[in-house]
Amino acid sequence: MKQTLYTESEIKGVVAELAAAIAADFAGRKLLLLGLLKGCQPFLADLCRELSRYSLSLAVEYLQVSSYCGTASSGKVTFDCGLPEGLGQGCEVIVVDDIFDTGLTLQSVVSRLYENGAAKVKTCVLLRKEASHRVVLEPDYCGAVIPDVFIVGYGLDYNEQYRELPYIRALAADEQR
Repeated sequence: MKQTLYTESEIKGVVAELAAAIAADFAGRKLLLLGLLKGCQPFLADLCRELSRYSLSLAVEYLQVSSYCGTASSGKVTFDCGLPEGLGQGCEVIVVDDIFDTGLTLQSVVSRLYENGAAKVKTCVLLRKEASHRVVLEPDYCGAVIPDVFIVGYGLDYNEQYRELPYIRALAADEQR
């Protein structure tokens, strides 16, 4: 096995801390969690389970967006199915993503949600890379900061591979083919 950055149990702890912070900020309010597919799926599922301990009123939606090709950002955010009309309108929304790298994806989604009439938009990411931001936006909720390496596992992929790993690890150079 390659070097693991976060084990299953470490990820579980990070998700529990994020849920506690969100629950404290949104107690007694209705909340829409908007997951960015495909990478957020394991994280969002675990986050929802943790949030269920706090009896929040939750709705969950997904949006498919992409900005990566191989191990690098394309610099362009693609909404694979567009933003559904009325999505988030009048709602308090938390956009959930697996990793904050350039920030372009989150910035684009947040802007579109406000254009759609969202009342409030916050962002939640499992991981944030140390130094690769291209935007001013900072995630409102961030589980952990990682070095600027390409990682896989727990939903994060390299060309649709490695999403199924229950831990997070760096992708070795010899795996990038």
